[in-house]
Amino acid sequence: MSDHPSFLGIECRNRSILASGILGVTLSSLKRVYDAGAGIVTSKSIGTERRKGHRAPVVYDWGYGLINSVGLSNPGIDEFVARFDSIKITFPLIVSIFGHRIEDFSSLAEKLESLDFPLLELNLSCPNVLDEFGTPFSFSEDLTEQITRNVKDRTSKKVIVKLSPNAPNVNEVAQASARAGADALCVMNTLGPGMVIHTQAAVPVLGNRVGGISGGALLPLTVKKVYDLYGSVSIPLIGTGGVSDADGALQLLMAGAHMYGVGSAVYSRGIEVFKEIEEGIEEFLHKNRLESSGELIGLAHRQKKPRFYSAPLGFKRPAGSIPFTVVPLAEVLETDEGGVKTLLFDWKCLPPPVAGQFFMLWIPDVDQKPFSVSYYDGERIGFSVVERGTFSTALCCLDEGHPLGLLGPLGKGFDLESHKNYLLVGGGIGIAPLLFSAVQLVELGRRVTLLAGGRDLPALGWAGNLLERSGIRTRVELFTCTEDGSCGRRGVITDFLKEVIEKAHPDCALLCGPELFMAKALDVFRQSRLSGEASIERMMKCGIGICGSCCLDENGDRVCLEGPVFSFDYLYETEEFGRYRRDESGGVEGIG
Repeated sequence: MSDHPSFLGIECRNRSILASGILGVTLSSLKRVYDAGAGIVTSKSIGTERRKGHRAPVVYDWGYGLINSVGLSNPGIDEFVARFDSIKITFPLIVSIFGHRIEDFSSLAEKLESLDFPLLELNLSCPNVLDEFGTPFSFSEDLTEQITRNVKDRTSKKVIVKLSPNAPNVNEVAQASARAGADALCVMNTLGPGMVIHTQAAVPVLGNRVGGISGGALLPLTVKKVYDLYGSVSIPLIGTGGVSDADGALQLLMAGAHMYGVGSAVYSRGIEVFKEIEEGIEEFLHKNRLESSGELIGLAHRQKKPRFYSAPLGFKRPAGSIPFTVVPLAEVLETDEGGVKTLLFDWKCLPPPVAGQFFMLWIPDVDQKPFSVSYYDGERIGFSVVERGTFSTALCCLDEGHPLGLLGPLGKGFDLESHKNYLLVGGGIGIAPLLFSAVQLVELGRRVTLLAGGRDLPALGWAGNLLERSGIRTRVELFTCTEDGSCGRRGVITDFLKEVIEKAHPDCALLCGPELFMAKALDVFRQSRLSGEASIERMMKCGIGICGSCCLDENGDRVCLEGPVFSFDYLYETEEFGRYRRDESGGVEGIG
């Protein structure tokens, strides 16, 4: 597939632009970047006079991006024009200009008018010397509009206005640029100023002490600003800030950018990054049967119903981050009406889940909630759900192929290796993690007894189906009970728990279900002097140990991180267990 987009009348090989300030001092270095795969290249910002910039160090890699204070060093407009005349330009070029006064921009534009390049960038992020506080021009709607209009009156070039991410009124400034005749907007410049202090010297690293921040951490900010501006202006947008791979470029295009800028990634990935990103975008188009990259522009605004898109193979989350993957719903296992559904997804990611762990399931534009793994065979992973609230009802209504986000595996799982004979006790949907535990225990050669209880047959039938699908139904001794007697014995689990313990003679018990039920079951286990572990449920908003919603009162242990599996002994000492829990507000509500 060959994609040759047009931008402001220029046919480009792809939608990438080398950002201003990167390898842009000489035209030969710009040509080298273009030859390496960039669609358009941008010169370093040129001013009215030669400027040395700040003393070194001018760039520092602080581990999460770059901080720089080059200081707009440049040879000045006259030398730039002389250099330009001596080299034939054979590639699409944006010449970036800056000024300290309003009239500087129109003067620079006039001196550049006779040169053969198509695009002019107005870097309005530098300080305005007419303002006693040194506020950048791009903070002011009036100054931005005045400068843009003056330049448009003096040049035949297409004019790109470069906005500042620090401006509190970016949308209004963007609209002012458009009113003044700007042909496109570059969103955005470096963020800051920031500072990095080297602790071994106890002084700021940069020669200028402060500098602008760039790199991957800026990507969400750039995506948001592009997304907002896409609906408020009708001129094309260039999204610049944080792009280092195809996924970042795709995000900006979907947010509404016509082109994407690449800057710091030239340092972290090399100048080959342009070709690698383009290959990833081409792969995305091919996999998802899209004709051109133009179909991606503003896609996040146009989707009425989420669909699943296959991501480029080269996209990887940063090392150490918890896997968050969007996958299509592959299969829905249903039981009788009113029963439990099991949602299956193709899952070959590493690390594989451990029994007792959970995932945060995300339905785009709906919500995100925790669910225990009920099925895993190395190829597919399953989560069992019953309609109980808004989110679970939405899950049950999904069709095959609908995209869902899976964050995980999360939390601490069950100890399945320290004992030989396990009793698994679960009530209702709480049986889910025990079914996956049973599979792993059988594979380890352990003896497994399962006592499962529920309201009626539909509340239990799904569990037997998953055991059959896993191929272990005949290798698990199964006891069932229902409140209406429609499956197994009539009654609740705690009516028969002691009897099953005496029959199975287990070394260890695993427990999961409604908290009030588990609190009563723990009393039976304590009387029987049987140790074990329980998987408990708490309000979770993040699932990764940050928000604090699931913390236990006694010691602040996070159910999502230190749990959800805790020992019986631990729960015996937890006074809140079985008495109350917290809702989404953090307020306490009773149980039972």
